[in-house]
Amino acid sequence: MKSNFINIKAKKSLFDLELKEIFKYRDLFYFLIRRDFVSSYKQTILGPAWIVIQALLGSAIFTIIFGEIAGISTDGHPAFLFYLAGNLAWQFFSGVFAIGSNALQSNHNLFSKVYFPRLIPPFAQSSTMLINLLINLLLFAVSAYVYYYKTGVNPSSLNLWVILLPLITLQTLFLGLGLGFILSSISIRYRDLGRLAGLMSQFIMYASPVIYTISLIPDKYNFFISLNPLTFIVETYRFILLGKASGFSIEYAVPSLLITIVLFISGLLLYNKTQRSYVDFV
Repeated sequence: MKSNFINIKAKKSLFDLELKEIFKYRDLFYFLIRRDFVSSYKQTILGPAWIVIQALLGSAIFTIIFGEIAGISTDGHPAFLFYLAGNLAWQFFSGVFAIGSNALQSNHNLFSKVYFPRLIPPFAQSSTMLINLLINLLLFAVSAYVYYYKTGVNPSSLNLWVILLPLITLQTLFLGLGLGFILSSISIRYRDLGRLAGLMSQFIMYASPVIYTISLIPDKYNFFISLNPLTFIVETYRFILLGKASGFSIEYAVPSLLITIVLFISGLLLYNKTQRSYVDFV
């Protein structure tokens, strides 16, 4: 007897990321950016000023504990500016990583009700982190001006490598999202792995030169520190903002870029595959 059932299968390829659809839904993209930024500071006393306060307090604490008490070298950089530069790079990465690692879980209700390209929410949320980064860069510029004005020290000439700032920002974005997408996709089936996000964030911070310089690391560990893509990222921010950094070299650039590309592509494909059926597991 002939069956009357029809088996319907999706014809979309794993590599079909619906990038053209994202452009068609650009109004939704802009709306989510506005919603996320406004909701972050709605019903708060200081609003976006918390971005500045967090950066200042974090850098001040690092300066006192690691600079004054522990006496950790900053390779001749002003301690506060050294930690502020590292802190703004780290805050941007950790914020994007947190968004990526919770991309599927936090948008479950939205994904299960209506169709739209599933990459829009994490990309839109990451865009708000770009706004935070811009505010922190302006804060750094003001802090540097105040320091050089009060101390009378002549700042280094304008670093032409500032043209790398958009590129290193893009790499940071790709690294955070790629690593976050992998964790988000895996933790759909194994929910206890979702707790790894916080642990990984702490481990990555201490494994990266956020509160110390590359020059303090023994030569025998250089290979391992070079495998951390954030090493080159943090040091590049310092090189651009402060004029010099030990980790701004080909030795750290090549593995950092390669690992970032691999993680982003892997995370993107895994996220794209998981988002098609993950509602069944939540």
